[in-house]
Amino acid sequence: MMNNMRFSIVMAIGTVLLAGCATNVKKPEAAQNPAPAEAFSKFSSFELKPINTGESCDKQHGADVALRTIQEQLNIRLGKVVGGWNSSDAKAAMPRKLVIEPVCSDAKLVGTQARIWGGALAGSSAVVIKVRYVDASTNKTIAEPVFYQRANAMGAAWSFGATDRNMLTRIVDLITDYTSANYQAAVGGPTGL
Repeated sequence: MMNNMRFSIVMAIGTVLLAGCATNVKKPEAAQNPAPAEAFSKFSSFELKPINTGESCDKQHGADVALRTIQEQLNIRLGKVVGGWNSSDAKAAMPRKLVIEPVCSDAKLVGTQARIWGGALAGSSAVVIKVRYVDASTNKTIAEPVFYQRANAMGAAWSFGATDRNMLTRIVDLITDYTSANYQAAVGGPTGL
């Protein structure tokens, strides 16, 4: 009887611990983002806005650190692409501005210390970023792709959190690649699912 009671207590504690480690990030339904309404080369100037973290952003543990890191990398990588387009000599006859606004949908990042001490029990990390491409003069949405990346709990535990950090770089790669690929022609791109 005593062994059954101990077993029940251990199972209850284990269930509570595992439930607390769950990652509840809503991933996109499709593996491919649709093409924009038009190629980005139809615009003569571009503006990259900071990540919008309004009410629609479901921030979980470590989300602020994740979004800050993504913003820094976007400023460097996508900022370089946008800066190159803005300094290009090829300008449209009628100037148009494309505003690029990343919007946080969902984010969770397990930190290095939590990974070292909790391992896989700290849960998976994941991030979902929607990017709005808007014609500034008409306020018309040209594209609104969704990007998703996840770091598996077990893989992150074995790498002491390296896959958690790499996930942030991978989502910036997806956003930058989508933006670059849709400059000459509207072709869409992967969500990262």
